[in-house]
Amino acid sequence: MADHTPICAAVVCSDGAMIDRLFQTLFDALRQDKHPVSGVLQRRAEFGDTCCADMGLEMLSTGETIEISQPLGKESQGCRLNPGALSDITVRLTRELDTTPDLLLLNRFGKGEHDGQGFRQLIAKSLDQSIPVLTAVRPPYLDSWREFTGDLGVELPGDLEAVQSWCSSILPARH
Repeated sequence: MADHTPICAAVVCSDGAMIDRLFQTLFDALRQDKHPVSGVLQRRAEFGDTCCADMGLEMLSTGETIEISQPLGKESQGCRLNPGALSDITVRLTRELDTTPDLLLLNRFGKGEHDGQGFRQLIAKSLDQSIPVLTAVRPPYLDSWREFTGDLGVELPGDLEAVQSWCSSILPARH
């Protein structure tokens, strides 16, 4: 790992579907190159008859998709993130850090992290263990990202080549 390359990167992007595709493509390439990657990718999922779109996070280590949307009933204005489900995922990912993956790939740094919750503690633990972190951040949360990561963070464009270049500079070579 190069000393001058920040260990934590965020793709700055407003298009959630685009970032999901970019991260899937990157994950597939890293897996093919035998890099152990821990983390989650966002999925739209069918979990039953609810009032709004169901959202899930796919555990990269197992392929399991866990529902994270919280249905609030047919009269509600929408669904919100289920903090209990996110907490369970965070506990599982924290345990996975003990296997020392080459990279922690997280779908978003968003409102939860901005508010001091979400994956914030997981990211901090990963950085404490010198495990690189890659995530995405929307412009409204960019200042919070910068404050949280300081000199350890770098912002990347929503471009596969730029993200792969960062990965190449930060990840160990695999044979």
